[in-house]
Amino acid sequence: METRSGQLASGPVGDRPVIAPAPPARTRLRVAFFTDTFPPTHDGVANVTETLGRALRRSGHEVTVFTVRPRGTERSESRDDGLRIRRFLALPAPKYPQYLVALFPWTATVMVRRRFDVVHVHTPGFVGVAGWLAARTWRLPIVGTYHTHLSELLRGSGRSRVSRAFYRAWGRFSIDLCRSSELATAPTASAARLLQRPGRPARSGLPRVVENGVDTETFRPGISAPDWRARLGSTRPTLVTFLGRLTRDKGVHRFLDAVERLRNDTPWIAILGGEGPQRAAMAARMRSSAVLSVRARYVGPVAEAEKPALLAQTSVFVLPSLSDTSSVALLEAMSAGAACVVTSHGGPGEIARRSEACRIVDPDDAAGVAAAIDQLLADPNSARQLAHRARAWVVEHGSAGRMADEFLSCYRAVLEPDGPG
Repeated sequence: METRSGQLASGPVGDRPVIAPAPPARTRLRVAFFTDTFPPTHDGVANVTETLGRALRRSGHEVTVFTVRPRGTERSESRDDGLRIRRFLALPAPKYPQYLVALFPWTATVMVRRRFDVVHVHTPGFVGVAGWLAARTWRLPIVGTYHTHLSELLRGSGRSRVSRAFYRAWGRFSIDLCRSSELATAPTASAARLLQRPGRPARSGLPRVVENGVDTETFRPGISAPDWRARLGSTRPTLVTFLGRLTRDKGVHRFLDAVERLRNDTPWIAILGGEGPQRAAMAARMRSSAVLSVRARYVGPVAEAEKPALLAQTSVFVLPSLSDTSSVALLEAMSAGAACVVTSHGGPGEIARRSEACRIVDPDDAAGVAAAIDQLLADPNSARQLAHRARAWVVEHGSAGRMADEFLSCYRAVLEPDGPG
């Protein structure tokens, strides 16, 4: 599926931090999000669901988020931005403690009084399954979004035949969970193709492409504080940045491979931010490398409040990922005015080709990735032109307001008597 099934309404290009007056009750929707990752945990799914929830609230709709409960958070919360949060007791995931596994969330959801119009399932974990069960109990339609290509993400994770079989089955299950909803969505056409299985019609019919969106006012060029160069004690004016989970599928080692090949005649410094199971291996490699030990810095998980400044001060943002169905980090970097080098695989490659605002590379070709970065470092004017084009494309196609408008179209479609599925 190369294009959307149907033309969706365009949303506003800017994202304002105020909540608009509530629309009339007949048009105000009550939406329940179910997601296994949400702030204070931060990844692409957590960021996009929070951004979508805020944008829906600014349009006057009600949003309740069902999610996991990290230590130190309340079971129920009504936030200043209007989002209502209901959290379930959870434990750290084995070998990946940054993520939490909810304990029996479905028992609580069936006890909640039905007060929603539509359920939006964002993840295939226990909370996502609880959302599917709750919607069936409440007799509500489901919109299911395929955010993560689990088969690629989990490739190589299992060391035994049983664990590898489990991960493959979970990857298939994540697809089937979306296909069993009244309307399945994906953030790119390449991700939507993964939801189609020849000879097995989905309950939802053809998936709909709803592009991810970011807050284009938060992520914008020209943010100077905090000063990341001063924080790092560096006089080098050019930042080459990687932000993401420290996993093999995200490409942290492919990034380091490229950094080790960069020319030394330009004043650059490489920044790595994030958390994940490859952290120890990455740190050991940086200590032992003559290039990385001098010209690369690991800054740990980057606080959301400080990420816009880092991306705005970044000259070249690099995304050598294999598993992204889209990439919120890429959209944030483009919106912040960084020149971007991205993988040819999956969603990032699709965004790069559509926007014509990124350098596209083969992530397995370290020399090619390094050459693309070197070209941008050696030609700042071309890098700035690329960054301006990227910013303009995100403002037009990837704003939070536009994403919210398109999902509202999805919600209203499944609420029609003859709607999808």
